[in-house]
Amino acid sequence: MEVELADSGTGPALLFLPGSFSTKEAWSAVHAALKGQYRLISVSLPGYGKTPEIRPDTVSDMNTMQKFVAGIVEQIGEPVHLIGHSYGGLNTFASTLKGAVTPLSLVTFEANPIFSLPDVGRFEWHDCVVSLVQRFEKAYASGDADAAALIIDFWGTPGFFASMPEVVRNYCRATTYTNVLDWRTAVGFTPSINDYASIDIPASLVRGELANQAIVEITEELSRVMPRANMHVVEGAGHFLISTHSKQCAEIIDRHVSSYYHGKEQQMR
Repeated sequence: MEVELADSGTGPALLFLPGSFSTKEAWSAVHAALKGQYRLISVSLPGYGKTPEIRPDTVSDMNTMQKFVAGIVEQIGEPVHLIGHSYGGLNTFASTLKGAVTPLSLVTFEANPIFSLPDVGRFEWHDCVVSLVQRFEKAYASGDADAAALIIDFWGTPGFFASMPEVVRNYCRATTYTNVLDWRTAVGFTPSINDYASIDIPASLVRGELANQAIVEITEELSRVMPRANMHVVEGAGHFLISTHSKQCAEIIDRHVSSYYHGKEQQMR
């Protein structure tokens, strides 16, 4: 399968998964700010950039995406530290939780497995998000050229889509249906929060200080149940922090990977 992929450098292998409406280039500023020496691999997810869509219209779960991530890891040919933003973070969790991949560690930025189930009932924002997804699909089906604004503004702030450069808005318009499929897969990923306790590897869970309620609560819940997870909050940042706060994000990655190998060195002594 044709995949848009960039692979450069030497050192520990870091695989970067971007979010929706993004390509492998989403990580460029983070890569430029990293201080450590790494093998940097970034991909465009299906339907974005030059990676073709592989999901059928009827997709309703993460299985196809898990196989996609597993195929990339197999192609890399060595163990990876898996790093994801937003929908890429959801893919990071889904692929790891379901055993499609066995990464050395995880780093997520504003990961959104928000249809995971709490111990009792549902999160109070659950129905509002389901309603948003339904309105988004209806807007797209009706031919609304700016249907993507519903999603962009949900993760950002009201009016965020309108403030974006026209070239970026046009890309979002062109890939709106791909995001429809992203949501169909996300809605079908409903593990219990307690299931994440099985992810017993080092993990850095990062959100912005200005994250919306869904991201705040899901990040807190995951950091609570994952045995080796640490939560980080980037001051002044919102959902698109890998672009707006790339230096701070790179610093978190550098510390995370350095700590991972320092721990391994300590164990070998």
